[in-house]
Amino acid sequence: MSAAALTADPDRLVITGARIPSGDALSVLLDGRRIWTVRAPEPGDDGALAVVWPPALSERFTGRARLAVEHAGREIAAGTVAFDDHGSDFDLSEPGTGIPQVVNKWGRIARSFEGRDATLIEQVLDEAERLVQVLHGTLGIELFVTGGTLLGPVRNGRIMAHDDDADLAYLSEHTNPSDVVLESFRIERTLVEQGYEVVRHSGGHLQLMFPGGTVTDRFYLDIFTYFECDGWFYGTFHARERAESVTIHPLKALPVNGRMLPGPAEPAQLLAAIYGPSWEVPDPTFTFITPPAAFRRYYWWLNHFDVDRENWEDHHRAAIEAGPVLTPSRLAVATADQLPPSSTVLDLGCGLGADARYLADRGHRVLAVDYSRPALAWAQENLALDGAVLFERANLTMARHALHLRKRCAELDGTVHVHANHVFNALGPLGWDTTLMLIKHLLAAPGSRAFLEVGVAGAEGSASWTEYQPVEWERFQEQLRRYSLAAEEQDDGAGAATGRRVLVRREGT
Repeated sequence: MSAAALTADPDRLVITGARIPSGDALSVLLDGRRIWTVRAPEPGDDGALAVVWPPALSERFTGRARLAVEHAGREIAAGTVAFDDHGSDFDLSEPGTGIPQVVNKWGRIARSFEGRDATLIEQVLDEAERLVQVLHGTLGIELFVTGGTLLGPVRNGRIMAHDDDADLAYLSEHTNPSDVVLESFRIERTLVEQGYEVVRHSGGHLQLMFPGGTVTDRFYLDIFTYFECDGWFYGTFHARERAESVTIHPLKALPVNGRMLPGPAEPAQLLAAIYGPSWEVPDPTFTFITPPAAFRRYYWWLNHFDVDRENWEDHHRAAIEAGPVLTPSRLAVATADQLPPSSTVLDLGCGLGADARYLADRGHRVLAVDYSRPALAWAQENLALDGAVLFERANLTMARHALHLRKRCAELDGTVHVHANHVFNALGPLGWDTTLMLIKHLLAAPGSRAFLEVGVAGAEGSASWTEYQPVEWERFQEQLRRYSLAAEEQDDGAGAATGRRVLVRREGT
């Protein structure tokens, strides 16, 4: 029986009447299902415990929810709370599939194996075994289990119930970060040739996706690059230890759910490097805190090309489940009015394709690109039937993808115009540079123009998103000038308080 009471709003959960030592683990349950575990904070002057929700969860709250809190395996508080006036019951599940979700060790909303069909884990391990064989047979790369796929089996021989994927790694033979990255790209090309769908997170982290439908995935596998440099061991994305303290080779077989998979020579050393010296003690509140010295090196050596993709994919899955409303943006309407008849348009960051379809319906041919896989899958299935719109995946933070787009545009007949609605709100510095370089190249063609809109205030921005935020207008103008681009502001007053619409040409044209 509950001995305390709880209240909640979208910002925090408050527990009163409970004597819980600060630092103890508290599990939050939604309709009886554990969704988050957190350390108890210091009580306030009134003795209440105020727990701040993770931003990714706070942003999802709507309607009412039946919550409970457990401490040391015992329910200490429970009650129904209302987050707003919406009358529905709050449901933390994946849009499009209904698969239950939790807050993971990154603070993101994600699936877990817990409560799902046991055959799913076997399918994941089947694919992991196959992948080990594929890379060894094609490139001589020796994969081994790491991360959670190593931690659970070392503790008790089984994958952890609250995990959601399989983690594999290899130790690069290279010690120069540039060579390490080149090797990772060779691996990616080989995997694509073998029929895998690959998403690149960084120069040392690949994710292999196993689709389960038009807009969702059954599961994914991670491949992390480990390497040594200047006497240090680097375990992408987090670990940095003296090389002599982490022994990977020779690999040795490790029992995982009744089958044998390759593991590192000294599993305890690698687990200590990843999870810290207390790795043997299960900690449901564990979160990764990457040491600054490691973070700096990983960022500048390997970079990060996958910022906010999962957030956008979740956003698009929710929109698809709700039923997409294909209303064109004010930029698309203005662009259609100014384009010459039968123009060719490159739509950057097309999302579900509303603007691309609008332009195509007015006689233009459109190449529409995005890096959100469910958005592209839905748009391809529903909006590309007449061939007037081509939907392709492209990551605008990656120079190689920008170069590919240059090649694709060169294959299209005639002048290519650019349409980009709020793309710069979703890109970081690397993405800005890559995208502006692409636009500058395309505008070298006589008569080519770029129609851009950036949000300068309003809805852009979220605590759980890394890059999506309002654009500083002066900075945007400065960056255009840096790439010898001239902008003519075209705002008509509608929406000007939150967005700026511009027509961009190369200087001197």
